[in-house]
Amino acid sequence: MGSNGGEHQRGVGAMAEIDTSAPFASVKEAIMLFGEKVLVGEIYANRLNQFHASTASKNDHERTRLTSVIAELEEAKHKLDKANEERSQLKCYLSSLHAELENTKLELAQLKAEDDHEKRIKDIEVEIEVENVNNHSVEFQKRRCVTFADPPVVLEEQVLLERQSSVMKKKNKKKKQQLLPLIAGLFAKKKEQQYD
Repeated sequence: MGSNGGEHQRGVGAMAEIDTSAPFASVKEAIMLFGEKVLVGEIYANRLNQFHASTASKNDHERTRLTSVIAELEEAKHKLDKANEERSQLKCYLSSLHAELENTKLELAQLKAEDDHEKRIKDIEVEIEVENVNNHSVEFQKRRCVTFADPPVVLEEQVLLERQSSVMKKKNKKKKQQLLPLIAGLFAKKKEQQYD
């Protein structure tokens, strides 16, 4: 303990010297005395400030870039949602058009069946009418062969005119009736070609 007490007394009584000499005459002299430690600290401090400034500007640039990318993503998402809505609407339209097409096909098949049935009925009616017309023409030809006993001259001319006019009417009627199945057949073929 005695040794500690003696050191303590010496520290209190010791005197410090203060250097009151003039500062350095030049920077070179200061560098020589203290070395580069002082200047290196300043250089590193400047570089550190520049680094912080550059990283801050890079961070700002990255933030702006990030916000622009986020905005683009939001816009792309909005466009995708809109495209999906349009796609679903088109699917609905397409399915309704497909159903309408199927209904139209069924109606068309029914109409064709009805047309075929009507055609058969018309063909049968035309055949019956042609047979009836053929029977009438035979009867008419039989009548034409009948001669009268000495009719008067004026009456003969009237009878001839009546016969000729009735014959012409019968021929025209027969031609029209014979053309009916032909014309009906042509129209039926045209309809079939249009539907195919």
